[in-house]
Amino acid sequence: MTRILIVDDNAQNLYLLESILKPKQFEIVSARNGAEALDLAGKNPPDLIIADILMPVMDGFTLLQRWRADDRFRSIPFIFYTATYTDPKDEAFALKLGADRFIIKPQKADTLFRIISEILEENGQKRPVLPTRAPGDEREILREYNEVLFRKLEKKVMDLENEIIEHHQAEEMTKLANRKLSLMTDVTSQDIQNKVFALRGYIALIQKHQNDDESSSSIGKVLEILDAIDSIIRRTTEYQQMGLGQLRWIPVDRIIRMQMSLQSQKNKIALTCDLHGLEIYCDPLIDRVFYNLINNAIRHGEKTSNISFSFREEPDRLILICEDDGVGIPLEEKPKIFDRIAGGKGKFGLFFVREFLTLSGMTITETGTPGRGARFEIAIPKGSFRFSDSA
Repeated sequence: MTRILIVDDNAQNLYLLESILKPKQFEIVSARNGAEALDLAGKNPPDLIIADILMPVMDGFTLLQRWRADDRFRSIPFIFYTATYTDPKDEAFALKLGADRFIIKPQKADTLFRIISEILEENGQKRPVLPTRAPGDEREILREYNEVLFRKLEKKVMDLENEIIEHHQAEEMTKLANRKLSLMTDVTSQDIQNKVFALRGYIALIQKHQNDDESSSSIGKVLEILDAIDSIIRRTTEYQQMGLGQLRWIPVDRIIRMQMSLQSQKNKIALTCDLHGLEIYCDPLIDRVFYNLINNAIRHGEKTSNISFSFREEPDRLILICEDDGVGIPLEEKPKIFDRIAGGKGKFGLFFVREFLTLSGMTITETGTPGRGARFEIAIPKGSFRFSDSA
């Protein structure tokens, strides 16, 4: 059985070649680089070698030089099968080194099998012994080898520059699209707010000139709806700004205390922060996350008297914990507390919290016990948190 040694640092390429050649009753041996190929061939020389060029440890060109310099392998056919070195000068250099064929990937299975069969048939006839190169030839080979490598490096640099340019253009297009969306949202919000303001004015005039209790009740409902529209516009604006702020280190304790002070409280609720100077690297809009978590505890906790923030460190992340001593969240409601339900009163806050944290590379879960208070755990990945020395 004809034994073929295939050399490629890409496992998928090796698998594809094996899949093509094994059904043709070839014995296949594989190596991941030139040095490994020479070692395998030394133990049991193949009848043919098919090698890639761009490989770690020892590339294909160096492998071919060593192959032709070794009396054990000199007469064994050598095929280059490459997708990286495709320039005609690369092929000329490969053939000058002693390659029997220079094939560009990919090739159809039938085409590849035909080329292999031709080479094996040619090798079955008397193969001329390649003369040993003079010292001057070696220097010329080295010069050409350096030229090939320089040409390939130059192409890689050009490809990288083009990739950077394309990436920059894509970023500019994304920024332009975001600006257009932002402008459209701003204009739409302003138009709605203007209409709401005008509608409030007309309602105020109607209230002055009517004494019907039923009409008064209906107008009250309309005003409630207008208040809800105002709230939606304000929150939509907040949502629009997510991810647009400059990332920076945010002192969590200070932000939490500031957001707590903005809450309207009929009953005084205590705040406990045990954070030891914790800072998070994120968008400054994270202050709205803490505002919504605190607001959720005040509005829905019913008997909340204390809200606390603490943390625990894990090997690859930090868990920031927000918990209260209110009534907690019923088990049947837990799966949908972060959902945005159309028309659902008070549903936007936790939806915003989850979306903002997701965009910032964080996650949030609710782990509280019903009847004993809500407990939110925010997972912050390593590298996105630190502790201030001044704390």
